[in-house]
Amino acid sequence: MLKIGILGGGQLGRMLLQAAANYPVETYLMENDPECPAAHLCHHFTLGDIRKFEDVYQFGRGLDGITIEIESVNVEALEKTGNGRC
Repeated sequence: MLKIGILGGGQLGRMLLQAAANYPVETYLMENDPECPAAHLCHHFTLGDIRKFEDVYQFGRGLDGITIEIESVNVEALEKTGNGRC
């Protein structure tokens, strides 16, 4: 099963997770608000800051792919994980 991460957990993240429920993927979400709209729909929630290099890097290291739900993501960390197809 693919491990797919989403950076950001607002309304778009919620819609992404609703659509992902139709596919054989394990979903991971990183957001700085544990009460964000998408938090309860993912398989795994990580509390973190999408703008901080270390948070994004640690989140994405073991994932097969990452998508972003909002701008202002640390692109350098995405590139280092090898999952940041920006």
